[in-house]
Amino acid sequence: MKSTCQKPDSDIAAKAGIQFIDFTFHFFNMAKTLFRHENQVRANSLAFQTILELSQHEDHSTPISMSDLADQLRIPKQQLTKLVNDLEEKQLVTRIHNKTNRRKVDIFITPAGQNLLAELHQAMLNSTILALSAYTDDELWEMEQALKTLNRLMEKFNQVTPCNAKKESRSSYE
Repeated sequence: MKSTCQKPDSDIAAKAGIQFIDFTFHFFNMAKTLFRHENQVRANSLAFQTILELSQHEDHSTPISMSDLADQLRIPKQQLTKLVNDLEEKQLVTRIHNKTNRRKVDIFITPAGQNLLAELHQAMLNSTILALSAYTDDELWEMEQALKTLNRLMEKFNQVTPCNAKKESRSSYE
């Protein structure tokens, strides 16, 4: 029986990895410049990522535990505690002890957090549309297709499979 776990060709993987890193650095630097907004939370911050992660649940009233959120953000629980303290002070999230397990703390995004996220999303979209005005319609179509493909391919990037089951957590780099 043939294994479903195949190691990628190292040359192809290295070339794809270099392109990915180059794109990531370029995009990150562009986003830092493009999405600077005066808000309670900067669009390219860990606080923004936290609120974004909370908003990704089926409905905004679905909680996520502190432990699960730290795992999803790949940060230590201690760092998340400080971050949630700041977000709670700004009334963007709220934490509640779980009714069935008092040791477990659940985090919810508040309506103010949802509104801030919507405002940041709209500001980012407006900035992006303005920046894209330099492109032709053909270039915009090509970019849209490339990004659709990239988004589809990126769905596999952090999946745990038999090949990559033992991944390093991001916290080891902090």
